[in-house]
Amino acid sequence: MPKGVRTEFQDLPHKTLLRPDEVAVFLSVSLKTVYRWYRSGLIEGTKVKRSLRIFRESILRLIDGDGSPPDQ
Repeated sequence: MPKGVRTEFQDLPHKTLLRPDEVAVFLSVSLKTVYRWYRSGLIEGTKVKRSLRIFRESILRLIDGDGSPPDQ
C-alpha cells in the first residue's frame, strides 16, 4: 500500500476518476444514492463524454468529514 494511504481506503480503486458503481460498492450504498449525492453537491465529479465520473478525492473528503458517509 502506498505510504500515507489509510488502511480503510485500500479497497478504493487507485485512480483519479471513479465510476459511480465503484463508489456505490465501496461505500455500500445504492447507485441511486451516488447520483443523488452528486446532484446535491455532496460529492464532486465530471462528465466524460456522457458518463459521470466521481473524483476519488471527493470520496476521501466525504469519508474524512466524520468517519462515515451520510445516511442514505
